[in-house]
Amino acid sequence: MTHLDAKALSLLPADMAAACERFPSALSACANLDALNRLKGTYTGRDGSFAAQLMESLKVAPKAKKRDLGAVINGLKKNWEEALKTRQTELETEKKQLDSTKNAWDATLPPPMPPAGALHPLNRLMDRLVDVFRPLGYHVEEGPEVETEEHNFDGLNIPEDHPARGTADTFYLAQHSELLLRTHTSPVQVRVLKRLAPELEARGGIRFLAPGRVYRKDEIDPTHSPMFHQVEGMLVGKGIGMHHLKGTLAYAMKALFGQNADVRFRPSYFPFVEPGCEMDVHCPLCGGSGCRVCKGSGWVEILGAGLIHPNVLRIAGIDPEIWSGFAFGMGVERTAMMVSQTPDLRLFFENDQRFLKAMGGLD
Repeated sequence: MTHLDAKALSLLPADMAAACERFPSALSACANLDALNRLKGTYTGRDGSFAAQLMESLKVAPKAKKRDLGAVINGLKKNWEEALKTRQTELETEKKQLDSTKNAWDATLPPPMPPAGALHPLNRLMDRLVDVFRPLGYHVEEGPEVETEEHNFDGLNIPEDHPARGTADTFYLAQHSELLLRTHTSPVQVRVLKRLAPELEARGGIRFLAPGRVYRKDEIDPTHSPMFHQVEGMLVGKGIGMHHLKGTLAYAMKALFGQNADVRFRPSYFPFVEPGCEMDVHCPLCGGSGCRVCKGSGWVEILGAGLIHPNVLRIAGIDPEIWSGFAFGMGVERTAMMVSQTPDLRLFFENDQRFLKAMGGLD
């Protein structure tokens, strides 16, 4: 029953029916026990798995359909479990055979040539984002990963009682409590504004990107990590408004996701911008029909943005009555997951050579 007929498929939610159709190919693609365990968790795990979601859909199904739907779900679960068990036996046998031949070494053979190295997929994506903005006049700025509270919080108009400044969210260096691992790449904005403020008139404004690693006290799961990457962007000029921000970001997302990419903006709050907004992209994984990644909404949040708060400009020594601008920041891992249709960001950090090789198409 891992491949359902049309009648059985019609009883299931659309995303569940698609998951059933993918199961045989996903199972055969499991080349080791780690991959099989991940697939097992996706389909038959206790929390959040397809099996668990199917049982939830059974609870709300019309009474007339419950019996037939229940039979389909029970059959699917049984077949998934049996198929996974069979594949596990096969992989364990293959592993034993491989282990038994490891000592069979022919000293007369020439040593194997090491494979050529390549940039990590996340680095390639950050380079790609830079390439999207470079024709618009943006250059790259960098800053230290060990930062001060002055640059990480104070210069960004983040009040002293803000939760982000607490030890529950931020990694502080024990021997230097005023030092911390930066929680975003926005401190680069503070440093650049202060450095270039005297040259602002001569330059006619500032526009730059700041890619890099950031750190927060997050639990590791499919969508969170205590270390991840961001790309910040900032533009300062005269007469800059929300229309400039929206036009720039809409252009960038179409360059990144394709000309048919659909975006929307929602009001939001960030201490360093006013007004603030978040930008969503029509989910490229399900085409907007609803899936686990977009939580059924058809949209995925891709970045936060807004017009630079006047206080941020004042702190940097820039007159907000003359100058204005916008800033934005996006998570590289989340963007990479969408571009490559990868369901778990931990795959980007596990150094599985097969996954990294497959991600060659991320360029």
